[in-house]
Amino acid sequence: PGKGTSHPPLCPPGIKCGGVLSAPSGNFSSPNFPRPYPYETECTWLIVVAEGSSVLLSFSHFELEYHVACAYDYLQVYNGYPNDAECRWSIGGPGSSGPLTLVFADFQVEGGQGCGFDYVALFDGPTAAAPRLGRYCGSIRPPRTVSSTPHLHILFKSDFNIGGRGFKAYFYAAGECQEVFTTVKGNFSSPRYPNFYPNNLKCQWSIQLPPGYRVKVFFLDMELEGRSSLTGGCDYDHLAAFDGGTENGSLLGRWCGWESLAPITSRSNQLLLVLHTDRNTAKRGFSVSYVGGK
Repeated sequence: PGKGTSHPPLCPPGIKCGGVLSAPSGNFSSPNFPRPYPYETECTWLIVVAEGSSVLLSFSHFELEYHVACAYDYLQVYNGYPNDAECRWSIGGPGSSGPLTLVFADFQVEGGQGCGFDYVALFDGPTAAAPRLGRYCGSIRPPRTVSSTPHLHILFKSDFNIGGRGFKAYFYAAGECQEVFTTVKGNFSSPRYPNFYPNNLKCQWSIQLPPGYRVKVFFLDMELEGRSSLTGGCDYDHLAAFDGGTENGSLLGRWCGWESLAPITSRSNQLLLVLHTDRNTAKRGFSVSYVGGK
């Protein structure tokens, strides 16, 4: 951040800045590295590993503007989330018409009687003035929450001491992001296709055919956020296919960017497609068709 400014920090259009890193190992860099980073930029990376594990962070290169008290450009590292934080997320907006489902994939927040210290609160509407759906803390994942409106408001607060790992959640609108297909042939597409898909999604499409069948999927169109310039991998938005009904099945493929893909065929009577999108940069998405055969 620059000196003497008061307007909110931002990231220039087209610059990849921050994200959630959940792989057992990996690397990331400041925007534009090894070229100079932009002015007036604030990036946040959240590193989440398996429960019981710890994170070793090593810097291979470090060069920021110098100040004896790091008052200008700086990097801060937190063990867990920061104290005295208040964060709000409002999900939904123009074009939203149905209820939303919120699922917590990971959760560890300081516990206490009545969740009076650190907590996550959910509200059935666009603001905290809406009816409260729940208030959660501790290390037990909150239940799947479904709104009665096209909006959800999430409030996270931490007090002056004792933190935790935090939480990771995803949401989807009814009928557009979690579907099961049992007919021998069909087709489906990413949410809002051919318009840009939403950010912060984890969508699943499960194709479940009778025993003895195999599933063949044809990719009619695909445009997702591209590969990481640092790792060359699909570290941001990506589509993955699994042989079977869960993500524990054999990985049949993982794709991102703009690709013309050959058809894939399952070895069993079930196939699962999973779309992950991160918090920024969206594209057109994908359209697929499938057919079952013996």
